[in-house]
Amino acid sequence: MALSVKVKPTKSRSTYGRDPTIYDYANSAKCSNRASKISSKITLAEIELETEPLGEDLEQTSEKGWSEKKCLTEGSPPVVEYNDYHIDLWFLVSEFIRPEDVCRFALICRKTAEVVQSGRFWTQLYRSYYDQTIDMPARFQPDSMVRLRGLRSAVIRSLYYLYPPFVERLTMLSNRHQYRVIGRQLLTTWHKRTKNHWTYCFRLKTRLAPGSRPARSAQLQREKKSLAFLQDIYMNPEEGCQILLITTDFLKVIPMYNETLFVKNIVQTLSQSMMRYKISLELANYCGKRVDELVFDPVRNVTVLDWWTPEYYTEIGSSLQDESTMAESEWTDDTDWDN
Repeated sequence: MALSVKVKPTKSRSTYGRDPTIYDYANSAKCSNRASKISSKITLAEIELETEPLGEDLEQTSEKGWSEKKCLTEGSPPVVEYNDYHIDLWFLVSEFIRPEDVCRFALICRKTAEVVQSGRFWTQLYRSYYDQTIDMPARFQPDSMVRLRGLRSAVIRSLYYLYPPFVERLTMLSNRHQYRVIGRQLLTTWHKRTKNHWTYCFRLKTRLAPGSRPARSAQLQREKKSLAFLQDIYMNPEEGCQILLITTDFLKVIPMYNETLFVKNIVQTLSQSMMRYKISLELANYCGKRVDELVFDPVRNVTVLDWWTPEYYTEIGSSLQDESTMAESEWTDDTDWDN
């Protein structure tokens, strides 16, 4: 009886004695991750280099006339030399730093970052631009700027009264980009009436990155285990907060939410009259599922106030007023309700 036997073809002898190419692996019918026999060979020069005693000088030249040390250091990264200045020198340099360059100065090295985190730096920055002719709240007067707790936020807020470039920013359109509120947590809402318009305020807060300096400061203020929280210059309960202001012609009832909500999206389109804008504010829970959508149409103005602007604390002060003091005629006017 005849038997059929399948014979596996052998490799061609022509493949031996040459370097493997990418086509030997890409066009191969069988996947093999084993290293090639050619690549596993060690030359005689490499064996002699490994067996060389450590005490010998690497500067000895070989028969070809080139230095072995130069060959070994060709693949190593170059050595970069730098100067390590004393921190007192960086304190002297910090006296000439502009307020808008504080972040760039802190990123130079670790010592400049340590300078920015000191109370001496923020006190000197405040004294450089203080002007007694400018009317400011009592919190920003020199007598109140002595304490270290919350010094950083107080100096930043005072610069929006004293520093002209920061004062000019308040009148620019940079604080009107409403898309910056996306992803922030909704804290409180309130509304107020100005002449014939209604302004709705949404107080929002961003998530603090774990391990960041503001997050550590917030944890230090909650624990209060030592006197360190009284000397925390980064203390700021309004860190990362914003207020979204939407001004419209009609009164809209905003429901009370019993869960933590976040701003998932905000869309600004043209109103039906093609003369004003329409704002759609989409709210979602922590899972990202949409819970509600608030639509304001028509909208006269949209503004975003950050925690360092003076108008931010003016709006917070107005929200603390009791809404029961409003006249009943303002609530019973049928033209104010958005049906």
